[in-house]
Amino acid sequence: MVSLYEFLSLSRWELSFSSWGIFCLAVFIVGFSKTGLPGAAIVAVPMMAMVFPPKISVGLMLPIYLMSDVLSVWNYRRFAQWRYCFPYLLFVGLGVWSASFVAGAVDDRTFGVIIGWTVTILVVLSVGADFLQKRKKDMAPAEAPPLAMSVLFGTTAGLVSALANAASPIMALYVVIARLDKFQILGTTAICSFCMNWFKIPLFLFLNMISIETLKLDAAAIPIIVVGGLAGIVFAKKLPQKAFRKLILVLALASSVKLILS
Repeated sequence: MVSLYEFLSLSRWELSFSSWGIFCLAVFIVGFSKTGLPGAAIVAVPMMAMVFPPKISVGLMLPIYLMSDVLSVWNYRRFAQWRYCFPYLLFVGLGVWSASFVAGAVDDRTFGVIIGWTVTILVVLSVGADFLQKRKKDMAPAEAPPLAMSVLFGTTAGLVSALANAASPIMALYVVIARLDKFQILGTTAICSFCMNWFKIPLFLFLNMISIETLKLDAAAIPIIVVGGLAGIVFAKKLPQKAFRKLILVLALASSVKLILS
């Protein structure tokens, strides 16, 4: 049986050992984030774009997200707050459709810069979500999301997700403002993320961002996704998440700056 390293080395991208390491780490972070720390996957976006052409990296990541979503939906579906999933997801579709005009009009270099700036902005939004998380204990629970809130966050999340697979901080802000508890956040984000990622498949196929080559790499990543997902489940309550989240944001910002300047 061909090892993962040999498989990646034989691909048309001729990945080095260090690139293989970045790829595996990025996949592990995605799996871990889906079941243990929503939003942590933000760091995987610029990491993957450092190894593959930016557009290809986004297409490569989509099946990885979908496979990770299966784990998170299976574990947290009973906590999902469905009234926060709709009509939010309807406007996610609008955002994905809008992104098709951007993704189809720019080259890889410009797309890489877009990813870099997108993730940088989302890091700032993640800090805002943390701030709101600290204050939400003093707020009364929300009955249902206002339509304007669903429009704003849904459209923005769809746009950003289609461009960079990096809508987690936007979704985190959405559920934090809604004042959901920890497991309600995990369940609601799991359902919304799963549906949103399926919306993007036709667009990515049309733009040739998903191919047989990328799907082979996705298949090779399955064991790492499972390990990451199980690690997230086991350590969700035990890890010092505050410190870990700060580290993730620093790494995401550093990776994004490298994408912008390279």
